[in-house]
Order: sequence, then C-alpha cells, then structure tokens
Amino acid sequence: MALLTTAAIEGYKEYTKRTIAYAKYKVNGTYYKANISSVTVLADGRLAVDFLIDHTVPGDINVTEVQLFDTNQNLWLSKPESLTRRDVQEGILYRFTFTIQEG
Repeated sequence: MALLTTAAIEGYKEYTKRTIAYAKYKVNGTYYKANISSVTVLADGRLAVDFLIDHTVPGDINVTEVQLFDTNQNLWLSKPESLTRRDVQEGILYRFTFTIQEG
C-alpha cells in the first residue's frame, strides 16, 4: 500500500527540478562541467534532465562517466558511460531519465 499521495510525488519532482544545478562528464580522467539545458516532467511522469557535452575538449573524445549535482554542489548521481564524440561533431545531447516513486 502506497503511503505517499500523488501530490507528494509531484512535489518531489518539482523539488528535484529546482535542485539539480549542473552536470559533469569525464574524459581521460578529467571532469568537465556542463550546464543543464532543461529539467522537465515527461508525459509518462518520468523526470528528464538534458545537457550538452560540447566541444570544450578538442579532438575525438570518449566520455566514460556522467554526473548530476545539486545547488549545494553535492553529487546526486553518477553513471558509467561509453560515448564517443568525433572532432567534427558539435556535441552530444545527453538525457538522464528517471522515475520518482515510493519504493
């Protein structure tokens, strides 16, 4: 039996939207900061966080980790990754999607 109401779950989503501040991605052992493009609630209720892995790092790169941080600069989540960006590409649009639910 669920204890949290729909309003409570929606409140957690809104809190999360306001609290996620920036992303980082790892290339060759170095972390690079990325601005969040958007934080939205999708039609199916999942939260989507978008950011761009841009051309800050020259040449071909392999992204091995992506992270999200809150407004207090605390790490909220980290995910191993294996993304290749060729030098001729402008960037990689990255999207985290996750569900906030009572567990």
